[in-house]
Amino acid sequence: STVVTTGELPTTNAGLGSTLPSLRVVEHFRWTGLPHSESFSRLVHILSEVWGCRRVVVDATGIGAGVAGFLHKSIGPSIVKPFTFTARSKSDLGFDLLAAINSGRLRMYKPDGSPESDEFWSQISKARRTVRSNQTINFFVDPSEGHDDFLSSLALLVHASHYIPRRATGRLREGYE
Repeated sequence: STVVTTGELPTTNAGLGSTLPSLRVVEHFRWTGLPHSESFSRLVHILSEVWGCRRVVVDATGIGAGVAGFLHKSIGPSIVKPFTFTARSKSDLGFDLLAAINSGRLRMYKPDGSPESDEFWSQISKARRTVRSNQTINFFVDPSEGHDDFLSSLALLVHASHYIPRRATGRLREGYE
């Protein structure tokens, strides 16, 4: 599966005491079982033509390395930043995600009944965190309960948000919690 989470950094800072801008999730896309060539063309279209993304963080771990490399070349190295998951880097993502949530900086659209929205909220409700002895954390959905691709995509979006603020263009989801 491929999951894309797009967001915007509104010009006003809604984070409680945060020096980072607020982050608003505006759309999800998911494709399962598509050939890589078709997924790739959809990714390029959505990221560069539909949303005009200024920062894309893409999973470059394992099989994702090829997709990350192609996007890096197609959209540009100043925009596409490959991210390799390791125990330490995933822990850092997890801490950043928790900080964005706990500070009120991260806002998510209300459930709207779409398959992507339903799967996102399902994964979020099943998300777990473990603390390791080396002061790192792991976040995941137990494989017996489903997948965690929406959860990981959200964490990558938070990582991408540490860059230049920009208002989203395109069709925005209605209503926020």
